[in-house]
Amino acid sequence: MNIFLYVSGVVLANASLDIAFHDTYYVVAHFHYVLSMGAVFAMFSGWYFWVPKILGLNYNILLSKVQFWLLFIGVNKGRFNFDKRGKRFNHQLPGGSPENNFVIFFKNIKESKKDIYKELRKKSGVYLFINNITKDLYVGSSLNLTQRMTSHFYHANSDKVTKIVITRAMRKYKLENFSLAILEFCTTDIKVCSKLEQKWIDYYKPRYNVLTIAGSSSGFIHKIETINKLKELFKKENHPNFGKVSSPEKRKAISEGVKNFYLNNSHSSKGLKGKLSPQYGIGGHFVFFYNKKGEELVFPSINGAKQHFKVRWTFIKNNIDTQKWVTLQNDEWIIQSIPRQN
Repeated sequence: MNIFLYVSGVVLANASLDIAFHDTYYVVAHFHYVLSMGAVFAMFSGWYFWVPKILGLNYNILLSKVQFWLLFIGVNKGRFNFDKRGKRFNHQLPGGSPENNFVIFFKNIKESKKDIYKELRKKSGVYLFINNITKDLYVGSSLNLTQRMTSHFYHANSDKVTKIVITRAMRKYKLENFSLAILEFCTTDIKVCSKLEQKWIDYYKPRYNVLTIAGSSSGFIHKIETINKLKELFKKENHPNFGKVSSPEKRKAISEGVKNFYLNNSHSSKGLKGKLSPQYGIGGHFVFFYNKKGEELVFPSINGAKQHFKVRWTFIKNNIDTQKWVTLQNDEWIIQSIPRQN
């Protein structure tokens, strides 16, 4: 009985810990441990104390002890699993405070790569890079943290020219001098991730973050309608360089400069030709394909569509906007020069 009363008291004393571990499994563990199992332990302690006095009955001491230890071990084992999953580490950093905690912390990211990939697999959230030499910070978020870490580590070990501040810092101070902290896990939703990232950017004001607004212009793609409008807006005489002719000397100098640059510097598109080239389709008009299943295929030009379907250029050109079904690769398609209105 005394053991039950002692456990109940300890359980209730732990209630004050919950505030420091908001948004983690600690909350789930402590909530159920305090309000649910704490009450159960209290009821059992009351039962073992009062029932013999009220009814004048004796219970089996051995079975009561077995029942207690099974309950005690089972409850604490379940709580331990939650604590392990929701483990956080206190930190003392410029701009931070001891009340805030990391969900996961890796002191040396070079030595912890395997653990990082394992712990972050198929998870979304907000992360923090810490330069242990300068104490400068970088806050980022991703819908796929493992993929994002792979990208960071690849560029940090690459010799490609880059203007990304965090990458240049990692190259200068080396990965072993950086720590990684996971600030929050979240659902796989870009809006949720960006909102949480903005919260932590505002809190830490990290020096390595060039943009003070969550989300980067890197990888941003205009809508098809916007691209077509821009093409029409700057077409022919409306283009700022319309009618300008560079001198042969200038063209030759530009050509030599580009050649020399790519001879001495690597780039992600080096050696790529045809539809693999990033310039493929530039200057053409978008072509939209719709089949009877409601599927849509979009190509940057007729050449792109021709390459995909393995047909003649004129075949696609002659069937654009005719609203006739044409057979391509054992499927029927309608070809349009503008996207279908939903």
